[in-house]
Amino acid sequence: MERNPPASIESAASAVGRISKHLEQGAPWDACDAFRDAIDLHPQDAELLFWGALAHARSGAIHVARALLDRAQAASPEPGRLTDILSLRGRLWKDAYHRAPDSPGAMALAGRARDEYLTNYEREHDPFPGINAATLSWLLGDRAQAQRLAKEVAAQLAAQAAPRTFWDIASAGEAELLLGQFDKARESYAEAYRAAAGDAGSIATMRRQVNLLARALPEAREIARVLPVPDVIAFAGHMIDAPGRPVPRFPPALAPAVRAELHEQLARLHRPIVYTSAACGADLIFIEAALERGAEVNVVLPFDRDDFVRTSVAVGGAEWLGRFDAALARATRVIMATEESHLGDDVLFEHAAMLLEGFTVLRASQLETAPCMLCVIDAESTGRLGGTHASLERWQRNIGAARTIDLAKLRSAKGHSDRSERSAVDPDQPSPNAGLLGAAPRNDMPRPQRTMKTMVFADFAGSSRLHDAMAPLFQESFWKIGAAQIEASRAKPLLATTWGDALYVVFDSAREGAEFALAFLERVSAVDWTAMGLLESGQVRTALHAGPVFSGFDPIMGRENYFGSSVTKCARIEPVTPPGMVYASEAFAATLAATGQTEFELEYVGQLALAKGYGASRIYRVERR
Repeated sequence: MERNPPASIESAASAVGRISKHLEQGAPWDACDAFRDAIDLHPQDAELLFWGALAHARSGAIHVARALLDRAQAASPEPGRLTDILSLRGRLWKDAYHRAPDSPGAMALAGRARDEYLTNYEREHDPFPGINAATLSWLLGDRAQAQRLAKEVAAQLAAQAAPRTFWDIASAGEAELLLGQFDKARESYAEAYRAAAGDAGSIATMRRQVNLLARALPEAREIARVLPVPDVIAFAGHMIDAPGRPVPRFPPALAPAVRAELHEQLARLHRPIVYTSAACGADLIFIEAALERGAEVNVVLPFDRDDFVRTSVAVGGAEWLGRFDAALARATRVIMATEESHLGDDVLFEHAAMLLEGFTVLRASQLETAPCMLCVIDAESTGRLGGTHASLERWQRNIGAARTIDLAKLRSAKGHSDRSERSAVDPDQPSPNAGLLGAAPRNDMPRPQRTMKTMVFADFAGSSRLHDAMAPLFQESFWKIGAAQIEASRAKPLLATTWGDALYVVFDSAREGAEFALAFLERVSAVDWTAMGLLESGQVRTALHAGPVFSGFDPIMGRENYFGSSVTKCARIEPVTPPGMVYASEAFAATLAATGQTEFELEYVGQLALAKGYGASRIYRVERR
């Protein structure tokens, strides 16, 4: 008699349900993590492997998805699921084309995708691969084959006896588009949207296909209007005025007006997904309003929670403490930009602001929509590092337009004079509410201020097994490649140093770090290292992280050096990076996305345990687009 499995072991079917739910919510990162939690318990389950592949495909992780499809197909899936597996193979080639449709090899990728779908369609004559083969044929300029396939698919769907799924209805709409029946196509897609019942992930997939087809069929652009997905919003806003503020900016009496304005803005949004911090004032008022609207709320805290409460919540008064705790308890996710203390470094606020902006951009990309920023701001005031003005200016410079609620106009409308709440309290003295949680820990030791930097760590897997006879040749070659890449880099590193087979490089920006890491990997991979005694060639592991670091003169090295927990984290990512790849922290991915870059692809890998017991972290793979 077999024992029943422990209750703590989740069944494969239950795990598939969790993955499916995350995908419906348009959260493929969470779906990937749910898959990773379950697959070690059910390594040969074809259904689980397929859903894991789908989760990774929707998160943009093409390489992982392809490997999971290989495993799913080898696990003898049901005939219907085999069709889905083969179709998803076609989608991965199609996604590679969609990433860079104007690149030299783009049409070859589209052709590969069309051939995968066409082979699958000819095997079972399932409408889903058939309509994809039709659309790709259109993109490849074969209009005759596209319309022939579209007619076949339309006829199959019309004759279908079983109840139609929303995928069937969307496929019919796609066929109608290809056949020039644009009004019917719009009606079909509207019906598919209603039938999908809020499945944001699937609706995003429909939009992706429509946007792809619109490159060669402009009429398809109109269809996206009947396929709305959640609006993804980055929020920034001023704190409530502390007692004694000499010139009012956000006086407490203005809170009801701000709340009303935020409710009005949220009412215009479709199933909003928001990223915000949680300071007293605009942040917490916004979170409360968003939760009332049923929004998904993601909170980014810049540093240690107790320190944040002291610096950014308690200063507004005791009432904000309970509101802060209640808001975080209901948030979908609370993201710590760093677990370290504030230590008076406002660059940590800047770091957190860039992360929440980057998360917004990444999430909107997954949903095939444009991200937006909403700000509660005093247009007449000046900004500071990490403040609302800095966020708004960065967003407008790198991402696009933003919506604003102007506190100056609200003060004027409500009759608040800029002199009406002046006080004799010295603005440079601590707020009387700052001690609600007790004094902040003292740290009187002199130290440098932290600044934002990007770190690159790289080492050569297997070099420690080299015999002394070959070690000098290997080391000299490795150092020369590093030196050549530094010389060739447009932006020179602030620091570049080696020890053994490892390379540590520091840059000002995430873009500079990504460019160096990928170019260095390309140079190393071009060398035949087996001639130097290694078992494999080009096995360099490269890690990227962006975060706040200290810098100071190192008397041993005789130059400036960089150190702190962010440097340590990057060093702990490198050992878990597969050879021949560049892995990056979630913070690096978000920082890069916040700059509006389009040169690099960020594939979500999953939540990985870092080296030397450094905890788990969400990791991305970085590639050129």
